[in-house]
Amino acid sequence: MDTFTRFSFHINVTLGLSLFLTGIALSGGSSDVRTITKLSAFGDLGGKQEQLDIENWTYWNKVKAPEGYSLDFSRLLVSTVLLCTSSQCKSCVRVSVKLNYTAPVKIEGVQISFFKYKNNRHSEIQIRWKKHVQRVNTAHFVFECFESDGGDQVEVTVHTVPNYGPELTAEYTVEDHEQGPQINYVVVPEKKQIVVTVHPGRAVNVELCYKRGFVCRKLKNHADQLINTTSTFSYDYLLPCLCITAFYPGPDSYRTTVCPFTDAPEAFGPDLWRSSNFSDLVQHPNNMAVRYLGKCLIAPDAVLCWKSNGSYVEFAESATKYLKTGYVFESVDKHSQMCIKFMYKNSSHVECRNKPDTDWNVTMVTESNKLVLEFASHFPASFSAVLCKPVENECRNTSQIYSKNQTELRSQKLLMILPVESLKLCVKVWRSDVTFSGKKLLCPNYSRQWMGLGLLGLLAVLVTVLLVIYVLYQFTTKVVSDPLWSRTVLLMYSPDSEEHKSLVCAFADILKTELECNVILDLWDSGRVAEIGIVSWLYSKRELVETEGGKIIIIWSRKSQEMYREWYMLEPVSKLNHDDLHDLFNTSMACIYNDILRNGRIEDYSIIYFHGQCGKENIPEMFAKIPKYQMLKDFTRFVHELQSAIDLPCSFKLSTKYLVHKILKSEKMQRLKSSVEQSRKLQDQKSLC
Repeated sequence: MDTFTRFSFHINVTLGLSLFLTGIALSGGSSDVRTITKLSAFGDLGGKQEQLDIENWTYWNKVKAPEGYSLDFSRLLVSTVLLCTSSQCKSCVRVSVKLNYTAPVKIEGVQISFFKYKNNRHSEIQIRWKKHVQRVNTAHFVFECFESDGGDQVEVTVHTVPNYGPELTAEYTVEDHEQGPQINYVVVPEKKQIVVTVHPGRAVNVELCYKRGFVCRKLKNHADQLINTTSTFSYDYLLPCLCITAFYPGPDSYRTTVCPFTDAPEAFGPDLWRSSNFSDLVQHPNNMAVRYLGKCLIAPDAVLCWKSNGSYVEFAESATKYLKTGYVFESVDKHSQMCIKFMYKNSSHVECRNKPDTDWNVTMVTESNKLVLEFASHFPASFSAVLCKPVENECRNTSQIYSKNQTELRSQKLLMILPVESLKLCVKVWRSDVTFSGKKLLCPNYSRQWMGLGLLGLLAVLVTVLLVIYVLYQFTTKVVSDPLWSRTVLLMYSPDSEEHKSLVCAFADILKTELECNVILDLWDSGRVAEIGIVSWLYSKRELVETEGGKIIIIWSRKSQEMYREWYMLEPVSKLNHDDLHDLFNTSMACIYNDILRNGRIEDYSIIYFHGQCGKENIPEMFAKIPKYQMLKDFTRFVHELQSAIDLPCSFKLSTKYLVHKILKSEKMQRLKSSVEQSRKLQDQKSLC
């Protein structure tokens, strides 16, 4: 028999739950699964909260509702809580129902039916007021709870007692109190984003929050509801307490909380301190106090430090631990150079006073055989000074310590005179009436020495300019005689005819002799090609070009287009003799296809074609993104493409233009032009290819 049907008598619910839990029960639940120890029922009638009697089921016939009566089940909430005994906790279904009436009516309570789909078990109870009630317009009933197992599918039906007719039914999946929603996440640190994915099934609410102890404070505008999908969350600060929390919609839902950066060293960096707040506290004139408040609940240690020449000198004996009331340092010189260094794990941060002014100041006037120090202080203080001689990175004391006291505030300034034999000495000045004070270093202004240094600097600048001019001259000469951008170049082509091969060789000769390129051409390495085969030879040279950052130049012609269509099976196999003994063209196409379409290595390739032999319309679409150059019209642009491996200054690129002009006027270039013109005429006469 079901647990609830065994109730044959009224169960008087005692005040076993605290007022806090009672308040939560009537508010509709909290964000985490609550724990109860007893079956309980609560009611709220016109703002007055009462405990209710729990009775076993009693059948109530439907009765006629009063005239003008209309019932509105404004909200039926079903959620999961934990019913815990001394030995274990079980999932338990909590039912909360709010009723509204259009006309006042007498309601004694509600009857709740509970059905489990897994085992077809059915239970019914009534929760009723202990005393007779008056006619009212609203009522709120809460029952905790029906025992169930996590993951069970249940159905809850509610109607009024007496039964005036309308009822409300809700289906619900019981939460597993030992396991919340499962989520996966990926952190993208360069974009400061977290990509969260939920498992297929029910809707899941996902939020970013800062975890402080047992509480995870939600970030504004960083929440989403996911159903079989992925969502991207951006965060402002990379912190160890930045967490992802996920829960099913509804009250009392158990939360899964994951904190990706808890132990990540990068989470204890600049963001940890940028997201924190440091506020000065009003203290004694010789005390420094600051309150630390961060988004993460951490307790940094703190120590005083003195800022000097961009570095900080720590006072180790001033170290103190974290206190909620703030860090307090006693007997401190509150000069603007006095700071506080905060330390936590592998991270530290220096916080200096927000006020730019200082509590005291000193100026120095240089006279013939003495240094006059003039002090200005906002309160009574004592000051000390000592002469020192700069040696490397320190100033070594060379005299006794001089001291002066200002016992009261007065308008005239405090003077201290230090006798000196040399103006090459400096002075250390500090407050001597406090425990923690830093030393200011003052050095005279050596005007004559600075004049000598200025002349020396001017001479150094003049020498540097002459040296730069000489280097530019040498470099320009080198560019004209031997280009600095010489590159390894692999030539690919279709062996159309002997005339076309001669044209290819002439172009390769210009690359080799005029541009000092390391040219790779099968016609110049035929012995090696015959020895290892065209495939091994071509792919080994392709690897050499990639290693040395070179270029692969495809020489295209109309016959290349025909052979390409045949290779790509756009046309049936031709019976023409292509004079391709080594199958160079088909091997080259396979290599190019692999690089461009599979590896995306477009930047390694360039295409050239000679005027009169073909145009851009003869070049396949597969090569659309590869730079194309018409020879010899685009020869200058082609040379600039070869030199793109290094970033040359504009002045050196002018030398490159001079080099191209010289090559275009050379004897070999004239022979190449003649060869191109002869090939064009032969092609027009159909005697070529």
